[in-house]
Amino acid sequence: MRSVVFNIFLTNSADKSQKNLDKPLRIKIKEAIEKISGNPEDSGEKLVSPLSDIYSYHLKYKGREVRIAYGINLEEKIIYIYLIAFHENFYKKLKNIMDA
Repeated sequence: MRSVVFNIFLTNSADKSQKNLDKPLRIKIKEAIEKISGNPEDSGEKLVSPLSDIYSYHLKYKGREVRIAYGINLEEKIIYIYLIAFHENFYKKLKNIMDA
């Protein structure tokens, strides 16, 4: 088993959003976050302005798109998870979180 290079920090908004999801999906999300932590810059897709400091990781669950929005602090080796949610209105919610 490889060691995790980056530490993971779940923001309050990400923690709240994932608590409402069912257990099998939360397990898939945990696995996705472990994958992200091994290679965060290549795991997700870098977003465009005004969210250009954020990456979006995509996964499918029961035919629906799920997104994990995260930022990377390369110096401190920390990944900040900002939002975990279904694709519907995801970027609008994310923008609201980042503007707050």
